[in-house]
Amino acid sequence: MRTFANLFLILFLADGGFSVVDELVPLLYPLAPFTELRLLLAGTVMVMAVPLYFSLGIDRRLPKRLFLPLILFVLFCPLSTWLFPPLAEIRIFGLLASLIQVLLGMLPLYYFRKGEARSLTMSPELFAAPFFSIRNSLLFGAASLLVVPPALALFGLSAADSYVAGYTSGFMHIAPDGLRMIERVYKRDNRTIRLTAMIHVGNREYYDGLAGSVVAPGRSIILAEGVTDEGKLLRNSIDYGKMAGFLGLTSQKAMQYRGRVIEEEELEAPQRRSLGTVDEKKGGEVDILRADVDVSDFRPPTILVLNTAGKQLQESPSFLKGVMALNSWGEKNITPEMSDIIMDDILHRRNMGVIRHLEKALDRYDTVVIPWGALHMKEIEAEVLKRGFKLQEERKRVSIDFRKMFLSTYMSQ
Repeated sequence: MRTFANLFLILFLADGGFSVVDELVPLLYPLAPFTELRLLLAGTVMVMAVPLYFSLGIDRRLPKRLFLPLILFVLFCPLSTWLFPPLAEIRIFGLLASLIQVLLGMLPLYYFRKGEARSLTMSPELFAAPFFSIRNSLLFGAASLLVVPPALALFGLSAADSYVAGYTSGFMHIAPDGLRMIERVYKRDNRTIRLTAMIHVGNREYYDGLAGSVVAPGRSIILAEGVTDEGKLLRNSIDYGKMAGFLGLTSQKAMQYRGRVIEEEELEAPQRRSLGTVDEKKGGEVDILRADVDVSDFRPPTILVLNTAGKQLQESPSFLKGVMALNSWGEKNITPEMSDIIMDDILHRRNMGVIRHLEKALDRYDTVVIPWGALHMKEIEAEVLKRGFKLQEERKRVSIDFRKMFLSTYMSQ
């Protein structure tokens, strides 16, 4: 254990030193010479910190006053900007954190002293005492019961945030206080596109605030999401109201945009006025177009799954049991080939549909708002950037407040 603990101390200080250089050099020169080595050291130190923490409850000879600050820093420093987002806006925060790590790494110089001599590592004499103490293990175990579960919850949420953010190209984030949806504003010349990530259920305040934010100078259009079913191919529609009620939230259907609903034919009709001009009567008016596909555009596997999902969710006594029943059915009936077809229909085909409407909307509107599901945004954003639009602004909205949701769920029981 002595060798393992000493190696951790050395690598901790080395990681801090390389991190300082890696943060400092780019501020002076356009270089980052130690980035890969820094990541390797940081990963190694994090992996070592976990068994070392539990070793503190087994080996009573390990000084907790020394190792606990180091272990806590290693485990929670990567979560700092996630727990406190304003820290990410501070340019030198990485440098400050690295300097703190170096200072913590020098703690052994004060703990391991022999007269005037100081050491970075533990000497064999410090391990002459007995290895195990039942009192030490019991006290450490009791303290860990208070610390470890919340820590695991934070790490779980952080890992989920990394996965969700990567899968949605950063349009959705899981924060400690709630689920955050991102809106990005893009501009090209005198045209503006707003990509607003949506979710099927959320807090009513989120939907009310979003609906009220659409009005902008000039003519605006909302390319709304929503699959139509002209041929009545869906015998059982999916109702998110049951899920919203189960979680104490509101369904997206409750959100009402204020504007004039138009049909696709009106979007394609010849213009009656010059581009970029707005008469006094039309100034600030918002048009709303359902820019989604029809169920008939989907292939049979997709229609089958949508019908089954609607049936299971409607017939099950609760939303949770409906999801479990649907998952069980999917494991037995959906093949990998079917899954590819379903995802292509649900995402790619619909994305290309709204992009087709976007091309026409840009010819006659100053601002185009696309409030679609977060999973759609990665491909839609790529198409927007391909057309020469540049990102100008990013806005964050809390769609689900975890505290309110848990309180509402608790009160309903």
